[in-house]
Amino acid sequence: MAASTKKIGLIITVIVISSMIIVGTGIGIWFGVRSNLHPDPGWTLKISGNVQGGNTTITMSEILNMPAYKAEYEIRAKTNTSYLFQGAILANLFQEAINIDPSAENVTFIAADEYQWTFPILEIQNNNTYIIAYMQNSQYLESYEEGGNGYLWLIVPNYDEFDFNGQRCVKNTIEIYFE
Repeated sequence: MAASTKKIGLIITVIVISSMIIVGTGIGIWFGVRSNLHPDPGWTLKISGNVQGGNTTITMSEILNMPAYKAEYEIRAKTNTSYLFQGAILANLFQEAINIDPSAENVTFIAADEYQWTFPILEIQNNNTYIIAYMQNSQYLESYEEGGNGYLWLIVPNYDEFDFNGQRCVKNTIEIYFE
């Protein structure tokens, strides 16, 4: 009787441990998929307007391979919040990946909800702290469909201590338009 009780106890222990491993692995996989360890490399940012060669796209993979800038930015709007952002330097993106028509003077960043903000192109070309961020606080930004603010967030620094830059920081940027 004692031997069969030990066998039953051993079988139950093996089943419980196996179940824990399987469930734990499943939860780990689920969290791994849900934690958005990286954005979709095939996702594209539309480039349009006065661009030589016509409208085009840049993949997330290309953006991730651009020279990056990482710094703490304070986003000032109704509330002031500081975040650590990392992203592609827009001046480099404009120079290396986009063939801007020389007649273009302004650039507009357009969000999925059609919110947009326009800058003089020279303002961005002359400032290495204007970025198209893909990471916030060392985590990739989540897509809008996943409940995030989109894979890309235009981030610009404050001009001075009284500047409310939040309105110029375009969340869920899906298009860059040159005019």
